[in-house]
Amino acid sequence: MTENVRPTMEVTVLAVVEKLTFMFGEHVVADEITVNAEPWVSARMEFSGDVHGSLEVAVPQSLQPEIAANILGLETDGEPSPEVLDDALRELLNVVCGHVIVALAGNRTDFDLTPPRNAALALDQVTQMLGDPDTTCYLMDDEPLLLNLKFAQRWP
Repeated sequence: MTENVRPTMEVTVLAVVEKLTFMFGEHVVADEITVNAEPWVSARMEFSGDVHGSLEVAVPQSLQPEIAANILGLETDGEPSPEVLDDALRELLNVVCGHVIVALAGNRTDFDLTPPRNAALALDQVTQMLGDPDTTCYLMDDEPLLLNLKFAQRWP
């Protein structure tokens, strides 16, 4: 990710996530993210058209219920099914991806999104994502959220 893309990405992600999940956040550097043995999950999708690439979101599994409750209007004290948790993370990714592409490429950008796919992440995958220069890091209500944006060609 080029340095002129990063500020737009950070502002857009925070605005979208805050509106969608009602969780307030801040951009942080990777060194401020604590990774322990807690399981992490991700959702990933590709985009094509005027711009080509992929976007992946990763969060600790313990953050999924709050994301799902806020997006879907569920009670936070209930235990949503794994399918509901994964659906909410995919929806978060889908909305963020659309907004990021438009923010970076403009309103007239023509693009298609693939259906997002969920995955469990091993600790080394989270560490690798943190070390990737294409990853931006956030704390949402003091919980980590990572976004990795890859372009198939240099952007812009």
